[in-house]
Amino acid sequence: MTAAAHTRGDAAFLFTSDEEANDARCIAAFLARGIPFDAVIVAEPTRGEAVLAHRGIHSVQMRFAGKAGHASGNNALGDSALHRAVRWGQRALDTVEALTHARFGGLTGLRFNIGRIEGGIKANVIAPSAEVRFGFRPLPSMQADALLAAFRACADPPAEEFVETFRGSALPAGNVATAEARRLAARDCADRFGLPVGNAVDFWTEAALFSAAGYTAFVYGPGDIAQAHGADEFVELSQLQQVTGRYVEIIDHGHG
Repeated sequence: MTAAAHTRGDAAFLFTSDEEANDARCIAAFLARGIPFDAVIVAEPTRGEAVLAHRGIHSVQMRFAGKAGHASGNNALGDSALHRAVRWGQRALDTVEALTHARFGGLTGLRFNIGRIEGGIKANVIAPSAEVRFGFRPLPSMQADALLAAFRACADPPAEEFVETFRGSALPAGNVATAEARRLAARDCADRFGLPVGNAVDFWTEAALFSAAGYTAFVYGPGDIAQAHGADEFVELSQLQQVTGRYVEIIDHGHG
C-alpha cells in the first residue's frame, strides 16, 4: 500500500490467492461486481516492462479404456489402453506441429506438453486402463474450444473420459480482430503512462481474466520469470523500487 500512501489519485488494489487453482474464485467473484476501471495492471515478473500479450493455459485429464488379456495375442495392439494413449499422443503431436507457423504479437506456434501417462499392470498383461494428463498454451486469437475438440478427436476409439481441469484464456482475449484491438488499447495505455513495452511472454497471468471481462489490461511488475517458483526465488531491490515509483506515477497520472 506504499504507493497509495504517497499519491492523491484513485486506485483499487486486489490481492488474490487463486494462482491457477482448480477452484479459482477470487477474481471471478470480483469481476461479477462489474466495477468500472479505466485500466487494470497485473503485477507479475516482467522485468519492469509492460507486457501486452501472453499465452493462455489449459490442462486436461484423459482416461482410456482397454480390454485386459494376455499380451501374447495379436489383439494386444488394439486392446491395450496404453497403446491407445500412445497413438493419441502421436496424433496430438502432429496437430501441434501443424500450428508451428501461427503467430500473434511476437509469439509463434502452440505450446504443448504431455505431462503424464500412467496405466497398465506389467509387460505380459494387456493394459485395461490408462490415464493421460496434458496441457497446452494457445496464442491469443486461437480458439481454445476448437483446440480441445481437435485433441479429443485424436483419440480413436474415443477416450472414456476427457475433462478440462483448468482454463485460463490468453491475453488479450477475443478473436483475431478483437484481440489485436485490445492489444493496441493496452499499448496506448502503457505509452500514456510512459512505461517501456516488452515482448509478449509464454507464461499465463490473471490479466487475461480482466481482458476477457472487457477491461484494458496489461502486465507490469518487477522481477524475472526465470527466478519464479524456485528455491532461490528473488526480486532485485533496485527493480522493486523502480517499479514502485512507476506505480506512484501511474496513480498520480490518473488523478491529473
